[in-house]
Amino acid sequence: MTAQNTNAKSTAAEAKKAAASATDQAKGATDRAGAAAQTATSAGLKGVEAGKQALESASGKVVSTAATAWTLLQNRKAIVAGAGAGVVAVGAVSYAVGRRVEQHSHGPLTKLLAGTRL
Repeated sequence: MTAQNTNAKSTAAEAKKAAASATDQAKGATDRAGAAAQTATSAGLKGVEAGKQALESASGKVVSTAATAWTLLQNRKAIVAGAGAGVVAVGAVSYAVGRRVEQHSHGPLTKLLAGTRL
């Protein structure tokens, strides 16, 4: 019985070692799975944050464009009046410059005689 007892003890020791090894492997796998889950969570949070920033940026652009359009609608009479005044000013300046170009300078004798012909 002693041989059986020794075999049983060695088998129990081997089983204990196998169980410890399996436990260590399971713990390592659990640690790796936890790290992978943490990495995935971190990546997911970064993606959510990027999406949130993109949405805020897009909504800000839409609000800015809408505010500009609303301001233009509210002030459309002043804008049209300003554009009309600009067109009139350009026409007046163009006329004045044209008149100045068409004027011929008179010499000193013509100025002395006040433009009368002899």
